[in-house]
Amino acid sequence: MLLPLVVSVLIFLAIVLGAAGWKRLGERRAELARERLKKYAGDYQRVVQEEPLAALRRGRLAGIPQLEAALGRRRWALKLDMELERAGVQLKVSELVLIQGISAVLTAFIVVLLTGILIAGALGLVVGVWLPHLWLQRKKAARLRRLQAQLPELISMLSGGLRAGFGLMQAVDQAATQLDPPLAVELHRMLRDMAIGSTAEEAFVALNQRVGSYDFDVVVTAILIQRATGGNLAEILDGVGHTIRERERVQGEVRALTSQQRMTGLVLIGLPVLLGLLFFVMNRPYMMPLFVTVPGRVMLAVGVAGEVLGWFVIRRILAIDV
Repeated sequence: MLLPLVVSVLIFLAIVLGAAGWKRLGERRAELARERLKKYAGDYQRVVQEEPLAALRRGRLAGIPQLEAALGRRRWALKLDMELERAGVQLKVSELVLIQGISAVLTAFIVVLLTGILIAGALGLVVGVWLPHLWLQRKKAARLRRLQAQLPELISMLSGGLRAGFGLMQAVDQAATQLDPPLAVELHRMLRDMAIGSTAEEAFVALNQRVGSYDFDVVVTAILIQRATGGNLAEILDGVGHTIRERERVQGEVRALTSQQRMTGLVLIGLPVLLGLLFFVMNRPYMMPLFVTVPGRVMLAVGVAGEVLGWFVIRRILAIDV
């Protein structure tokens, strides 16, 4: 009697959340247009002067009005908004939270439907919440790799423009027209911020926070120090560019030397999970004591904890700082 009730509740929640998400997606385009107009109406300049990236944060938490008050007081919501910005994903925090809720409910429903075990539904909830976060991190990492690959070319363009007699902002403008996205998009956003009232220092700091790259932070720091103390910026950028290229070369060698260890770690982590699923499909009665008995559940919990701990240990061992 309990299982059909739980399944019915999960189906109802999935339908309600899906309908709400569909409605929000239909209103997204109109909201984006209103936000762009609001930025140029005067509110954007005032927000930029309050704190770096405040203009990005304001209005991005409130995609669903019912969640605005709750998310506005949460530090993790601001961090999540920054993750969305760095990943280049056109979603608001509340919309991502809604997607996580839908994913959790659907994953739990599928797990309970396949296994018939209620406690496995709790694990499905955790996995469902984690899947959109994993997707976001992969998008962020892919965009960061593209940005860092374009950084040496940007440094060369800025240095060449300065040597040709251009000012820094003129060199940035010329680089923005010649580079490809995503770096060109970020440079155009920085120039737009300056056009509507931000200082160069504020625009560079906001650009640095949006990118979230260590190498980019080195470049921006060098530019800001030069603007405060003076010096030959072209020579400074040449030195920074040489350092960044050497770091990339060393990082490539490290990735090549540790590729076998990374593959070994993936096999060691994924093999128990795949074997467990295979045994569950081939001989379900043989695996059921692992879920319905107390010793089996203890062993399962210990195994999951060991898998998670091993994953973190392998990541820490292979995280070689260059």
